[in-house]
Amino acid sequence: MITLNKTLLSFAIALLPFSYVKLFYNFSISDLFFSLSFFCFICYVINKKKSFREILSNNDFILPLSIFSIGFFLSMHNSFDPLDSFLSFLQVIFIFIVIYYCLNFHQHTDRFLKNVLYLLLFSSIFITTFVFLFFLTGVDYSYGLLLVEQGWGMVRFSYGDMEPNITARIMAQCIPIILLFSMESRSFIIKIFTILCILLLLSIILLTASRTGLIIVALGTIFYFLFYFRYKGKYNLFRISAYIFFLTVLLYFIYQSFPNLFQGAVERYSTILDPSYSASTKERIFILEKSITLIDKHPFIGYGFGNSYNITGIAVHNSILISWLENGLFGFIGYCLLYIIILYYIMIGYSNRFFNNNILMVLAVISIMMIMGDMFMANSYKRSLWVPVILFVVYSKQLYKISMSK
Repeated sequence: MITLNKTLLSFAIALLPFSYVKLFYNFSISDLFFSLSFFCFICYVINKKKSFREILSNNDFILPLSIFSIGFFLSMHNSFDPLDSFLSFLQVIFIFIVIYYCLNFHQHTDRFLKNVLYLLLFSSIFITTFVFLFFLTGVDYSYGLLLVEQGWGMVRFSYGDMEPNITARIMAQCIPIILLFSMESRSFIIKIFTILCILLLLSIILLTASRTGLIIVALGTIFYFLFYFRYKGKYNLFRISAYIFFLTVLLYFIYQSFPNLFQGAVERYSTILDPSYSASTKERIFILEKSITLIDKHPFIGYGFGNSYNITGIAVHNSILISWLENGLFGFIGYCLLYIIILYYIMIGYSNRFFNNNILMVLAVISIMMIMGDMFMANSYKRSLWVPVILFVVYSKQLYKISMSK
């Protein structure tokens, strides 16, 4: 049963970047493998005669999910489309119930987690290759996978059913995995390969013109090296400087080779330092102020799950604010508790030196990147964003229990 579940999870995680392939509604081929894994979990529970209380107590997200659910049901009558709101809510249930128990089914090993992270990485690299080939040749080899969005006077790239910012966030979270891949190998060829992969991902992030993507790449890299130097005790300033310099030169070379393609994105990124010149930033500030005004009118009961766009007329770029706007005070509290639980395990890992474990350290960095990204845009409950975070929580719990038993 354990071997079967590991196989199903490997397929499910490897296929996460292909979640745009829907079997029906928002149910993807990756979800199919997660569901089969969950069926294995149910069989295991029945066979071991586990109590319902014991099952619930093993899920750290039950409390925030329960509070969030109260907000959802209280706000449902305000929804423009109650059925669509309910189906969207099922996406949340799927992540924090089905996927959580799939990942918490058995004790994980470094080898298994490393393998599934590498599968996720190579699937993402496979996807980005289509984008890279498109802007090199002008031919779309992806059979409709690639999306080109025209906005704010520039072309922005994305793939599948995701908008550019989500695409950038998913690509960004692959960079710590690549650094892990490089760290685990002494091969010079592997080192060069990882540099090329990072270069490819950074190019795609630039093509999305996502400032959020660029910010979380920078923050993720900083936290990665902070954790690495804190626990590994290795500090080679020359090597890191040479690494960054080499990447910068290659990125500059790509920019000079395709100036028209990157010009709009570069101009958009320049507004990070001076946001007063960005129409997009001004619009974000306006919509945040409008959202706060709407919340003030109905602070306890929201406007219905998935209805923030219908209420404000444009996307709200803050996940916490969206939770309050759509699901009221209970939705806000529930969503904040999710962050608190994640941050709690990051603090536990940091204080107990669990980040000596390379896998856990990388998952912690990805979790930080996810939280940071949520501050600048909607989470959208994408599996690709949440699965590494749930893996981090589950593996942290396992390592903590092991350390307490010694």
